Amino acid sequence: MIEFLLLLPTWVGCCIAMVSTTVVGLVVYLVFYKFISKYQSYDLKESTNNVFRVVGTLVSLMLALAFSEVIADLRTIHNAVERETVAISDIFEALKLFDIERTREIRTILIEYTQAVIDDDWPALANDKLGLRTGDLKNRLTEVVMNLEPATSNQKKLWAFIAADLDVLSDHRFIRLDNALAKPPVFVYVIIFGFLVTMACFGAYLPQPPLVVLVSLYTLFVGLVLFLILKLSDPFQGDISVPPTAFEYLVEALQSEIR
Repeated sequence: MIEFLLLLPTWVGCCIAMVSTTVVGLVVYLVFYKFISKYQSYDLKESTNNVFRVVGTLVSLMLALAFSEVIADLRTIHNAVERETVAISDIFEALKLFDIERTREIRTILIEYTQAVIDDDWPALANDKLGLRTGDLKNRLTEVVMNLEPATSNQKKLWAFIAADLDVLSDHRFIRLDNALAKPPVFVYVIIFGFLVTMACFGAYLPQPPLVVLVSLYTLFVGLVLFLILKLSDPFQGDISVPPTAFEYLVEALQSEIR
């Protein structure tokens, strides 16, 4: 069900999630009202109200924690993408300083790698894997750099910088894969349980129209936030995924330079 929702356009999945939580929430509310109304008393209502406040507060806290966690993960991905593009740019410039003629082929491979990240890696990340062509170009790039023999002390320093940036590039490429494989926060299951308990606590109150409207708005909001948490926990899938914009700008700049 969750995978199906994530594959839908965001607004469609959002509407389905909100309608689903509203239907489930109202059903739980009415079922528990029927049950609780048989034993309704002032004391029961008062104790239920106390439980309702505690559970409602906990659900709100868990929603905030889960949402902040997926936002923090998104920032990690954006940071990894930025640092990866910086590493590619630094390698390109260091290769020019090393020997602009000897490294022309290597810089061409670097540009091909950057383009492959856009055309090959990004679609593959939607399926929780890395692109094969991008991996092959990365291995080829590493091989030609390792075979590059520095002749002067400056070239030795530049070669060390290039090798270090290659490591950075690899590390941040796998950060993208790690985040693509990430599962929804464990808080989500606690939130769903807490949501059902909250709706059960509503059963202590007579389902009058104003209350039903407020309960419906509450369930709609919970459905919206839950859907966004699930959607953002898979950052390379769907229409609100992380775009390869930084790589697109970089590859244009590198291609214009090598021309």
